[in-house]
Amino acid sequence: MTGPDLPQKSVKIPISGSARADLEKQTANADLNAKFDESTIQAKLGLAKFSPPTYQFDINVDRLNLDRYTKQPEKKPVSTPTEEGKAPAPQPAPSAQKKDEDAPVDLSALKGLNANGRLQVGALQANGLKLANVKAEVRAANGRLDIAPHSANLYEGSMSGALSAQADGRVAVKETLTGVAVGPLLRDAAQKDLLEGKGTVALDVTAGGKTVNTMKKSLAGTARLALKDGAIKGINLAEVFRRAKTALGSSEQKAQAREAQQTDFSEMTASFTIKNGIAHNEDLDVKAPLFRISGKGDIDVGNSRIDYVTNATVVASTKGQGGSDLAQLSGLTVPVHLVGPFDALKYQVDYSAAATQFAKSKAGERIRGALEERLGIAKPKAGGEQAAPGGEQQQQQGGSSSGSSAVDRLRGLLGR
Repeated sequence: MTGPDLPQKSVKIPISGSARADLEKQTANADLNAKFDESTIQAKLGLAKFSPPTYQFDINVDRLNLDRYTKQPEKKPVSTPTEEGKAPAPQPAPSAQKKDEDAPVDLSALKGLNANGRLQVGALQANGLKLANVKAEVRAANGRLDIAPHSANLYEGSMSGALSAQADGRVAVKETLTGVAVGPLLRDAAQKDLLEGKGTVALDVTAGGKTVNTMKKSLAGTARLALKDGAIKGINLAEVFRRAKTALGSSEQKAQAREAQQTDFSEMTASFTIKNGIAHNEDLDVKAPLFRISGKGDIDVGNSRIDYVTNATVVASTKGQGGSDLAQLSGLTVPVHLVGPFDALKYQVDYSAAATQFAKSKAGERIRGALEERLGIAKPKAGGEQAAPGGEQQQQQGGSSSGSSAVDRLRGLLGR
């Protein structure tokens, strides 16, 4: 076997077996065995009709690494979203990226193809993805290919679904991944380090076009995910909240507020409506012992960009990431904007909005009261009582200048 896209330029596949044909009935059958590299193949092939040819097959492969025999695109470094202002990860050359996006998609070979069979692979690697126990029923007729049902084990879970393609370039995918570890899946499939966690991912999408780029921009359908015990990579919301808190403290406290850049969660759910290559979401729900996160926005698959806003709120808890030192911030909400191309995503934290909201919250009132006490600012007496006469009154008058200065400092700290 030879081809310009083969890394080795040619691959020798020794084949043994038997074949027989019935010219009168126009049928043929073959039982073949092949062993090369790490693969052992057993195949039963048949022709139910010579003209037009109608193929039948039952193929069983113990192990197959397709990446060894196909030309692979240049590997991109695994990227994680970073906070605005930090240097982005190195990016691939624009020409290479454009060439990949504009790669032609030609399904015209499905015209006139008639086939019916079954495929099983014990261990399969393709485009970096690693699957096991792959099983698929394949049918081709009338310019349409159906790979359904199909199933496999992958990344600690399983997948099942149906895929169809038509000679005019239309493709439909209905897939459910169950109990899958999304972290290693994303790193292998897309070179992205965005999420950790295990759960369910469901896709029901269609696309069409003559190039990869036009197919991405025509993508339509729905998607949903439900994950447990995971993490959002690239941002540590406990640290973000702690920065808001230490804005009222010392620079030493601020310097200590640096931790691993990820936000742990116990549950995450979201659903997407996809149209013209843009996946829109409005129901993100992330639960953690310390946070609740909601959000809405767009994932522009056609142009490889994200524009998404989340609102992270501290809940009354002393458990989980951040612990009891953030419990007094209960109710504080911080908006976080995730924006940029897939390969250079940035988080923008709206600290000013958080500070304004915090100053108006009960937590802000409590901290303001504590600071007033520490700064020696007199509080009004209950029931509108007047200040005590004599030396105490003089003491208050004598301290009025410093008291006013302290009030000004407090108001500046709290954005009042």
